[in-house]
Amino acid sequence: MNRHVALLGTGLLLAAAGQAHAQAIQLRFTPTVGQVTRYRMTSRTWTSADTSGAAAMQATMYQTQTVLPMDGPNYVVRTTFDSTVLGGAGAGRPDMMRGMAVTVHQDPQGHVVSREITPPPGLPAFVANMMTKGNTSNGPNSRTWPEGSISPGYTWTDSMPMTVGSGRNARQVMCHLTWKFDRVDHEGGARVAVVTTTASSAAGEACSGGGETRFDVDASRLVRSTMDMTVSGQTHVNTLMETLP
Repeated sequence: MNRHVALLGTGLLLAAAGQAHAQAIQLRFTPTVGQVTRYRMTSRTWTSADTSGAAAMQATMYQTQTVLPMDGPNYVVRTTFDSTVLGGAGAGRPDMMRGMAVTVHQDPQGHVVSREITPPPGLPAFVANMMTKGNTSNGPNSRTWPEGSISPGYTWTDSMPMTVGSGRNARQVMCHLTWKFDRVDHEGGARVAVVTTTASSAAGEACSGGGETRFDVDASRLVRSTMDMTVSGQTHVNTLMETLP
């Protein structure tokens, strides 16, 4: 009886190991030149960890990502801000970001080599200059992938800047992120890697929360990303980025 149980246990372990090996992948950013993807990002921000009330700021942003000709070994991606709809404290403000573009040169692992911001047309020079210096966006694919092939359960770390407060009291803090490769799903014939994220404190800042990223391995582009985080007990941010047809 014990021998049968031992054999069964060994078989289950081998089956699990075989399944994990079958889902082993290499996450890389290698999109096809000319690829165009439209994204919608919805963001809600509360000024405290209490999210029971209405968000202090809401924004729905539409972006178009275009893969340009390569720069040597690096991929070049331009993200254009098509329109932004503000709610909460920002409701009624003009859409000053419409037409702004962020062009990023990055290697296949996702490291940003250079970044150029083109301000929206028609802005006064001093406003355009402020917008160029203050924007830190690297586009929808702003994440770094691990080296080599990975299997479900593999983890790696990274960091992400977050803005706490507003106006003159605004400051940037760095949150520590732990990424975990969960599994590979198959959606419409594409392999989609599912990666979960957990946020924790870094550099003395209190960060908590997490989210999930779904990445099309074959097309090398983000499918969907969620993040729900509280920073320093002062700011709670909930974001959703997803592709549009």
